[in-house]
Amino acid sequence: MKATIVLIADTDAENYGRKLMLQAHRFGNTGFEMARLPQHVSLKQPFAIPSLEKMELFFDEFSKKLHPVDVEFVGLDLFPSNVLNGLESGCISVHVKDTPQLVEAQKQLNEDLYRQIGPCPAEHDDDYIFHMTVAIGGAGFESYQKAYGEMKQRFTHNTFRFDKLGLFYYDDDNIAPGTYFCYKVCKLD
Repeated sequence: MKATIVLIADTDAENYGRKLMLQAHRFGNTGFEMARLPQHVSLKQPFAIPSLEKMELFFDEFSKKLHPVDVEFVGLDLFPSNVLNGLESGCISVHVKDTPQLVEAQKQLNEDLYRQIGPCPAEHDDDYIFHMTVAIGGAGFESYQKAYGEMKQRFTHNTFRFDKLGLFYYDDDNIAPGTYFCYKVCKLD
């Protein structure tokens, strides 16, 4: 089993992300896989956990340390992805500006995880790019290229408040569709 901890968008950012999801689908028939989760910015990619109970206790304590974060969307990114059944697909995400507040939250999370749970390696621990995914894995890569080409012409910079912390739970280590969900949410003070 795996988990990750994410910053969850406020209502305005959630609605903005859903509009981008629909745009991607209309331009490239990319589907709505990302609708499974609330719009979010991960502080760490999924990592193995010893138990959901231990992770929930950690999450509750960690959430008390954070405050709402203003997240600046500065562009769109397109990446190849094989998240769904090995299909050569794509991922469109909103590029998030690195800020001292985001970097510090990520650093604190990793330090606290190591201290309280032990090593929790995850993909991209050394080269993580803050982002909010709006479309992933629902079509071939060429569909994502088409959607991205249309969407980047319409993109405008925005800043939104992320005022909740979320705990995502993955019942399948391969993160197969339908095996993960947002297990818990805490409002940040």
